[in-house]
Amino acid sequence: MNAFVTTYALQPVNLVQVLFSALCVYGILLLWHKPRFKALCLLLTLEALLMAFNFSEETGLFAQVFLVTPVFTLCTGPAFYFFVKHLVYAGARWKRHDLLHLMPTMLAIPFTNVTQSVIALGSLSLLTYGVISYRLLGKYLRASKQMSSIAFDMQLNWLRSIMWVFLTLGVIDTIRLNLQTVLDYQTLNTWYLAHQLSMLFLYALVIGLALRQPLLFDGLASFDDSDSNQKEHELSIVLFHQINQQILDAELFKQPRLSLNDVATHLSIGIKDVSNAVNIGSGVNFCEYINGLRVAEVKRTIDQDIVGSATLLEIGFDSGFNSKSSFNTSFKNATRLTPSQYQRQKPTRLS
Repeated sequence: MNAFVTTYALQPVNLVQVLFSALCVYGILLLWHKPRFKALCLLLTLEALLMAFNFSEETGLFAQVFLVTPVFTLCTGPAFYFFVKHLVYAGARWKRHDLLHLMPTMLAIPFTNVTQSVIALGSLSLLTYGVISYRLLGKYLRASKQMSSIAFDMQLNWLRSIMWVFLTLGVIDTIRLNLQTVLDYQTLNTWYLAHQLSMLFLYALVIGLALRQPLLFDGLASFDDSDSNQKEHELSIVLFHQINQQILDAELFKQPRLSLNDVATHLSIGIKDVSNAVNIGSGVNFCEYINGLRVAEVKRTIDQDIVGSATLLEIGFDSGFNSKSSFNTSFKNATRLTPSQYQRQKPTRLS
């Protein structure tokens, strides 16, 4: 081992590259059997190859005709977009025309001698696909609030945060690459080492979240939030009153993971009709409507003094909430008070 390190003059950053590649391969082995994470496996594969080529170019392990690593800036953006797309749309299938997204990468390989130009195009590509991915996540969030009463728990804030971290690290690394002719070797090497360590931890986090929260993205695949022909406003309001009464009579809102599809199935009404009726009749989306009924149930329990020995959180769970955060958020949005503040103010309200 010592002879190998001496022969190839390994630096700390090279050891990070080896560890990074191993992490990516390990992640691929863990996630490959999950169809929804095939695109994440693609992203991990590209990152593992990038680390391998970086290692080879820096140590001279293998002779290369072309400088390969700059072209990876052109495929990271499309790979991340596919990652987001296949998480959001569980039924998304790979198509031949998807390869067109990677075509610029292949075409750029013979031109890596103009490294900075390739890097500039890669930066533009990363920004473009980042915007597209962010808009796709926004579409998911809007759809999830139309479809499910647990949208607060389904929000992809963690993935949005990861996207911003990816973008920030990409911008910082682009600055580093463009300053290679200005800064000294030691500064560039330290900067590069810090970047690689940051990316290593980021990918470890992504793999961990993918393994721990595989169901977080379920929902959008069965929903089409494109524009549709709205029923007459008056008919939607009438239908909403019927839906609302049946939900209250059957106490459907007390089901913790109640979805739009559940209500449509229970009432034998089309899912689009239920969605339109709720949106028009209540003036809010399905998530807010159901959580509003749950808040009303909590308030009724407190106001009628039938709390007993139950805690406020237990009352919230009995009313249909399935997490403390969604209970507190929904209650405060509806009353401008926390559940405990509302309970303490009960004597004032009754006097």
